[in-house]
Amino acid sequence: MAVGASEARLHDALELARGGRAAEMRRDLSGALSRYEEARSLLAEADPTPLYANLLRWSGSVLRDLGRVEEADRMYADSFNVADRTGAIAAKASALNCRAVIAQRRGDLEEATNLYRRAARHAVEGGEIRLAGMIEQNLGVLANIRGDLDGALVRYRAALRAFQEVSDDEAVSWVLNNMGMLLNDLGLPLRAEKSFLQGLEIAKARRDRPMEGVLRANYSESLTALKRWDESAAQLDQALAIARSGDDLARVGEALKFRGVLERERGDLETAASLLDAALSIGQDVADPLLVAECLRERGELRRRRGMSNEALEDWEVARRGFKELHATLDADNLTVRMEALLDQVRRSLLHEGTGTNGTHTANGTRKGEETAK
Repeated sequence: MAVGASEARLHDALELARGGRAAEMRRDLSGALSRYEEARSLLAEADPTPLYANLLRWSGSVLRDLGRVEEADRMYADSFNVADRTGAIAAKASALNCRAVIAQRRGDLEEATNLYRRAARHAVEGGEIRLAGMIEQNLGVLANIRGDLDGALVRYRAALRAFQEVSDDEAVSWVLNNMGMLLNDLGLPLRAEKSFLQGLEIAKARRDRPMEGVLRANYSESLTALKRWDESAAQLDQALAIARSGDDLARVGEALKFRGVLERERGDLETAASLLDAALSIGQDVADPLLVAECLRERGELRRRRGMSNEALEDWEVARRGFKELHATLDADNLTVRMEALLDQVRRSLLHEGTGTNGTHTANGTRKGEETAK
């Protein structure tokens, strides 16, 4: 290819890449993917470049958000190979980080950990402070999933300090979101609210609609815990609108899950069941095992409240198995406790039925009361 033609193609590819990034920020995922594909086609016949590695990775991230996880992982693998051939250390680290995200989403936490650590080594080698902070944060997410909440908090705080030192507001909003989620897990919704509100202020100032949607969905969990139903519903309405405008199915599923929990907690069990079923279906469609397990856990609680003990136990057993496969030990252990409590309640109920309608056991005269599983 002539030098002039090669430079023209590179220029055109750069313009398409910029257009793709802008479309991705607007959550026009189909538009972004189309631009990335066109840019890649312009560079396909030329020698590999770091730009080509980045285009492959960006394409993978769009495919991931569209729920096409296997295609995304292949793009990330190709991106790493191109980056390795061109000596682009930052691109290698970024591709490994993205592959780790996919491994984490599949539930292979050991593979995710290995990939994150490899990515971190490349990021440090390349002087990529921001990327190193992102990876530290992602390792915090893994610690959170595994139930190591103290370890997760340490990593989040380290990442937050690193991002604040370099005035990286976008990355600060990511960490504030994760810290808020962790504080929700610790049963501290008021402290979580502060973190989410700080993150939302940053996201809105940056006009980062995707991050705003994520923060609003997770903030709703705090509001639901505080029984501020209408505020929670308002946050979820906006989160759903943002996710749907960008065809971001995984985020739609997350928001529907939270909305299902909200409706369950304020007593609309029929609507809650419909929402949780819809969220579960999306989790299965986009191959998100954590979302599937969480939906089954919440639907199991709904069924317990409706007196459907067997169905609740079935949901919880599948959810517990899913959490175990994800090495989400804290979630799995919590479900074990709830299942044992419900089984005990069912046994006592059966015993009660066998002693007559007055509830008095014929053998020892012990009165059986009604208990609620926690």
